[in-house]
Formats: sequence, structure tokens, C-alpha cells
Amino acid sequence: MEDGPWQARERRATDGLDWSHSPEAPDGAEQRVSLAEDGESQEADRPGEAPAPPPAPAAVRSGPGWGALLGSAGGAAILGGLISGIVVALAAGGADAGRSQDTTTGSAATVAAQPLTVEQTSVITDVAARTRPGVVRVDSTRHTATGGVEQDVGSGIVLDTDGHILTNAHVVLDTEMLKVTLSDGTARPAILIGDDYPFTDVAVLQISPGKLTPLEPGDSTALKLGETVIAIGNPLAEFDGSVNVGVVSGLNRHRTLDDVRQDGLIQIDAAVNNGNSGGALLNLAGQFVGMPTAVLRETAGGLPVEGIAFALPTSRFLPIARRIIADGSSYPRPSIGAETRDLTPEIRQRLRGTSATDGAIVASIEAAGPAAAAGIQVGDVITMFGGEVINADRPFLNALGAHQPGETVRVVFNRNGRIIETDVRLSKRA
Repeated sequence: MEDGPWQARERRATDGLDWSHSPEAPDGAEQRVSLAEDGESQEADRPGEAPAPPPAPAAVRSGPGWGALLGSAGGAAILGGLISGIVVALAAGGADAGRSQDTTTGSAATVAAQPLTVEQTSVITDVAARTRPGVVRVDSTRHTATGGVEQDVGSGIVLDTDGHILTNAHVVLDTEMLKVTLSDGTARPAILIGDDYPFTDVAVLQISPGKLTPLEPGDSTALKLGETVIAIGNPLAEFDGSVNVGVVSGLNRHRTLDDVRQDGLIQIDAAVNNGNSGGALLNLAGQFVGMPTAVLRETAGGLPVEGIAFALPTSRFLPIARRIIADGSSYPRPSIGAETRDLTPEIRQRLRGTSATDGAIVASIEAAGPAAAAGIQVGDVITMFGGEVINADRPFLNALGAHQPGETVRVVFNRNGRIIETDVRLSKRA
């Protein structure tokens, strides 16, 4: 999971049962217990005997109290009688509650009992037990420019028995070695089949088949606000198979991640952390309905944020993953053969000599790519693409992703205050 002032990656929640006090004894009912000093119970109003005078009030004291009562045979008998009486009273009260008086006819009508559905911990434990084998650990290794070795850990979802693993693309891109560890500790080498980064943060890996437990996909469009969800993953590279419970806090959220506005995100409050990326977000039927991908850690002003995380919905990434598997390569997205960065307030402060306030600045150009062929240069600011204005609500990559490789698109850009238009024939991204 990536950290940052506007995004990051994680989850949590609680569950419990409501309870109420037992009904009080009906008015007029009297319960009396008289204890002799030696602990033996005394009967009141025996036939033929005068009533015993009321005992003197007992002194309030600390001590065993109920322990002394329960320690005697008489106390046990009395306690048993009290419990029996309470049970009978509750049963009678329940029976009375099941009848209502018909004010028109005067007859008693039985009201059908209403079922009470309670989400119990056993449901969550059952889902966790059944789905845990379908969530794996993904280790990636790469060498840095300084000669060091960088390792990262994420999570993955077993999609099928052929060995296809779903994960977040940011976990596995630009790596030299990938390893998948199953829930039983078995480690297998993995290869990257393809990805859809940065348009959708999803990638597909392949491991050898055998002893795999695929997760069943669910319908993310059926999720409701407040619905309980379960996240399973490997946070912080050491707590493998962690289970975190939360609720759906929001639906159809949007965040800009890696210069792409991601729409339709599931907001959750389950406590997830770095390492949960690419894991499973499950409903109470044990179906995976999303993939945790980002956590909001702080506001733009640096204030801490808790309990706000986002997951990609299956409705978005499953069709892409299946296309990657079918093609055996990355999802077919277009390219202009240039590296761009959207103009944020921070980037505009570092740029001098540009009059553009919105758009995407060209940071690099492929020598023989479509942008170079169309006359676009480094430093140009693309302000319109295919008739769409490029701004914070419509980043450049979103406008680009709406087209297909091979299309010719009209591009408007700002070069040192000059507005220039050109046509670009899109290629297929590598």
C-alpha cells in the first residue's frame, strides 16, 4: 500500500448483541425470604402457629453475602425457587406478549412471532475459515539504482485452480522476482501475466497449479451502506492472514490515485495497513467483492485520519483481469508515447514561464512515438484531449483511457502561451 497526503492503504469494525433487562415482577407480587441466624430458612405463617415477629433489620456489612447463602443447603433451595419463579414469570410474560386483545370483537388474536436476525460472530469466523486459503502473500524483490535490494510484501487472491492470482499492480510492477506463499506456508515462484496500471491498479500473476482454493467472486454492485465486510491480507509483512472486520462506509467514492481518478470505489472502515494491498474484501456470504487498494492517512493540512480506506470493486477489475488472462498480456490501453504529469498546485509552483492553470505537462517524449510524430515537445501543457478539457476532475490519463489504440485524437496544448492543435494517432501501450 502506498502512503501519501491524499491517499494510502487500510480497515476495521465491531459487532455485538443487544440485550435488555428481564421483566419486573407483576404489581402486587411478593417475594419474601427469611433467614435464621444459623443460615436455615424459616417458614412464615405455619398453620396453628402465631405469625413470627418480623426480624430486626440486618446490619449492612461487607463479606461473602451471596457466598454464605449459596454455601448452605437452605440457601440453595431458596435460590432454586427464585430461579424457577423467574423462569415461570418470563414464560408467562412471553405468552402474554404473544397475544393481543381485539378491541372490536373482544376476542384474543395470536400475533405471529417476528423473526429476529442477529449477525453473530460465528458467521464471521466461518467466512474467515473458508476463505483464508484463498488469500496469499505476494513478495517482490528489485534492485535499486544505488545497488541495494528493495523488497515489498502485498496480498493476492486465488482466482482459479489454474494458478491465476489477482493483486494490486503497484505491489508487483518493476520487480525482478516474485514469490507467492499459500496459507499453508508453501512458497511458489510467480510470473507477471499482465496489468492495467495506472488506469486500474490490478495485475494478474501465474503460479503452478495444485492445492489451490479459489475464492468465489461476488456482486459488488449489491453492496449496501452499513453492510459488514471482512478484509483478509498480510499487513506490515509479518501478520499474515490477518482478518479485519468493518462496514461499508460509502459507495461510489472517487479518489485520484497515481494521476488517475478512480471512480466507484468502496469506502470501508476495516483496519487495513501496508501489505493488505491486493487482498480480499469479502461479504458475509464469503464472496470477494473488492480489493483493498488505498488508505487515507492524513488530510491535505497534515491532520491524522483514521478509518477511511478504499477498495476496488469486483465489477470494475474482474472483467479487466479476465481479459488479461485471455490475452496473456496487459490490458490493451492507448498511449501517446509521452510521460505526462497533471498540473497540481505543487507542480505549478515549481514551473515558471507557463500561463496554463490546468492540464498535463509533458515530462518526456519517446523518440519515435505518436506525440513526437505530432510535433509535441517536452514542456508543452496539454489542455484538451479528444474534445475533453483536462483538469482536476478529468485528469489526462482518464481522458486518454476513454480511447482505443489506433484512434486518431485531436490534442490542444499550450507552448509558452501559444495555443497549438494537432492530431495524434494513438499506439498501444507497451
